[in-house]
Amino acid sequence: MEPDERSTLRRLLQLMSSISLCAVLLSCDGGAPAPKSLPAEPGVSLELAEHRAAVLSDIRYRLELEVPPELESEIRARTTIRFELSDASLPLQLDFRESFDKIQSLRLNGRSTSYTFQHEHIVLPVSELKVGANEVEIEHIAGNGSLNRNPDYLYTLFVPDRARTAFPLFDQPNLKAKYELVLTLPSDWVAIANGAVVSVEASDGRNIHRFAESDLISSYLFSFVAGRFEVVTRTLNGREMTMLHRETDPDKVARNVDDVFELHAAALRWLEDFTGIPYPFEKFDFALIPSFQYGGMEHVGAIQYRASTLFLEEAPSASALLGRAGLIAHETAHMWFGNLVTMDWFNDVWTKEVFANFMAAKIVNPSFPEIDHDLNFLVRHYSSAYGVDRSEGANPIRQDLANLSEAGQLYGAIIYNKAPIMMRQLEVLLGEQAFREGIQEYLKTFSFGNATWPELIRILDSRTDQDLAVWSEVWVQTSGRPTFEVGQGDSGTVVLSQKDPSGGGRLWPQRFSVRGGPGGAESSVLSASVETELSIPVGSLDRALFNGNGFGYGLFPVQPALLESWSSWSPVERGSLLVHLYENGLEKRGVELEAYFDALMEILAKEQDQLLLSLAIDQTTRLYHSFLSEASAAERRSKLEEVLWAGTQNQGDESRTKLFFTAYASLGSSPEALDKIYRVWNTSATLGGLKLSENDTIDLAETLAVRLPGKAQKIVEAQLARIENPDNRRRFEFIAPSLSAEPSVRDEFFACLADEKNRQTESWVLDALANLHHPSRIGHSEKYIQRSLELLQEIQITGDIFFPKRWLDQTLQNHRSPAASQTVREFLEQRPDYNAQLRMKILQAADLLFRASS
Repeated sequence: MEPDERSTLRRLLQLMSSISLCAVLLSCDGGAPAPKSLPAEPGVSLELAEHRAAVLSDIRYRLELEVPPELESEIRARTTIRFELSDASLPLQLDFRESFDKIQSLRLNGRSTSYTFQHEHIVLPVSELKVGANEVEIEHIAGNGSLNRNPDYLYTLFVPDRARTAFPLFDQPNLKAKYELVLTLPSDWVAIANGAVVSVEASDGRNIHRFAESDLISSYLFSFVAGRFEVVTRTLNGREMTMLHRETDPDKVARNVDDVFELHAAALRWLEDFTGIPYPFEKFDFALIPSFQYGGMEHVGAIQYRASTLFLEEAPSASALLGRAGLIAHETAHMWFGNLVTMDWFNDVWTKEVFANFMAAKIVNPSFPEIDHDLNFLVRHYSSAYGVDRSEGANPIRQDLANLSEAGQLYGAIIYNKAPIMMRQLEVLLGEQAFREGIQEYLKTFSFGNATWPELIRILDSRTDQDLAVWSEVWVQTSGRPTFEVGQGDSGTVVLSQKDPSGGGRLWPQRFSVRGGPGGAESSVLSASVETELSIPVGSLDRALFNGNGFGYGLFPVQPALLESWSSWSPVERGSLLVHLYENGLEKRGVELEAYFDALMEILAKEQDQLLLSLAIDQTTRLYHSFLSEASAAERRSKLEEVLWAGTQNQGDESRTKLFFTAYASLGSSPEALDKIYRVWNTSATLGGLKLSENDTIDLAETLAVRLPGKAQKIVEAQLARIENPDNRRRFEFIAPSLSAEPSVRDEFFACLADEKNRQTESWVLDALANLHHPSRIGHSEKYIQRSLELLQEIQITGDIFFPKRWLDQTLQNHRSPAASQTVREFLEQRPDYNAQLRMKILQAADLLFRASS
């Protein structure tokens, strides 16, 4: 008899000894339903969440886990839940998205109970509940779905509703609780969690780690990291911080470690000052995890980061340095915005993200006085937000949510990028001081509790004469962007018109700048009506720059001729020019994309600002791969490669050299270019003193294996022999089939992604998809599109929050053929009842495909 069979038999015998056989038959999906009132259904419905929030309080969890050293072995667990119940007239549902046989025993208030198990819920019977204090003790096998188990480490990632995949609980954000954790781990593992380590005791060749009870937190914030990590502890400004990492390059650690700690300390100091609230939790630690799914996750006292975002390579670009500082500031801001005050329901998940991003933009300013921060804000937010709002799948900032099982689909560029733009307009409307005072009142009013967006708006509304509810209705509750047009009014003045592209007559009240030509006067314009008179002369229209300061939001008129005065504009005005020329080109509003591509090459040859260079390179890449015809691209290939290679020859600026070489490696395709790239990878050529890290050589090997199919196998084998970091080696071994020159090998690899177990490390899967759908391979990989779309619903169920959209992006972004576009269109047309959120994600990801193929 196999172990699983013995476990099932033991469970049946236990049940039969304490309850009737009838109860056993009820304890599985498909049995008789639980008592009517709140029917069990998959996920966590809004109805269920509202009921539990009304009757439950003072919730405490004790979770004990035994983690074996063998990856294939089960994790045995005991979960004890104590809670106060104000109304015991209805059955009570615990959330557990696992199979019934994972439950080994359950005791309610000291007695075995005839619970039922239905649709991802353990349903506790009315007969054994009581008003007042209750206790449930469950022995079970922990689900692996969100434990992210690796050969020598693991970490939890429970946002938005995935704690229930590991252990039974009340998994909703407005049932905050305290968590006590006990981990039995291999003796050479270390661990961090929400609470501080109380003790570590040796037992039978393993160590038992006991953690103090956590602060009051939502279930998606409960977390721990355990494994073979290096431990670094520092004390800054009187606060001790511990970092876990797995980096094997001591030089990389030495280059980065001080900055990582100091950036956290600076963010904490700024936030305490801005909010008027000292850091509200008992501890502050963080872990750097290889191939982590996101940039970071704000678990209280145990933040998780993707290691490569904090431990930067040598000679990082300005964009990389700002990205690291912004990410650290973002996750630290969450301690106040999201953790101290949490959304009541996940339809307002965007509120924690908008504050984290908006505050991060402010926090990084003092650490980078040499940076144009308005330009940084523009570059980091506008292109991504417009990428969604111009698409057929545009969604509002705030969306409805009937069930937490779909909460992950609410994440995306709109809440991370458009919402901070909206928040900056709101701050301008109120004034900085009134805005800050309103935020402080909000945090103090709802500390260690939950709040909704309307509750915040009511606080801010008392500080302005404007009707913020009406203002919010358009900016927050609806999707899309306004279109601006300029012309001559009846009185001979210049008039700027704001139009709703949907025809619904909406207005987005907003303030932005207008400059009447290079060197001309700049004026601040409030566009709060259909038409706004401007103070610029009619004769200046062809030279006027609208939204040059990057505060406004919408499709603004722009003249390509303004590029002729490139050096006369400020950095943020140059960034605004790039953004609006690109957007008008995509919308076919007076900007011809081939001509704009030629202008971008001229800009790359003369611009010095790295933020602007990064933006220009991104646009150049997308136009080259998606919007230039094959003949047009071939005609421009030589000059493009010449410009990019020239950029690598800038002596004394390693970060600029690396920026251009990365672009050259991505876009270079001539035999001469590939030979240069190969020689740099093969270490037989130097490049202005640029030193390549292990990750750099891996990236080049992937590019070369795809571009040089005749050498692919030898390149992959050579690179594998050079990799020293074990995590990098595991990743490269996984993606190697996607680099194969043999179509049948790539086909087999793609087919294996249908199996959930082969998608466990999502960042590896996305990297492999990028190889499969490389621009040089789209003729072959087009056939993968249909199957990729068919897998999307399963990926949404089994994957983390960003995975479905990133899966789509990597699948579609390089395709441009009418046939590929038709595949997407027909997939949606044949499924009129398809999940609405996933339909939007598909339409968002396919936006450039639709435009390029039309």
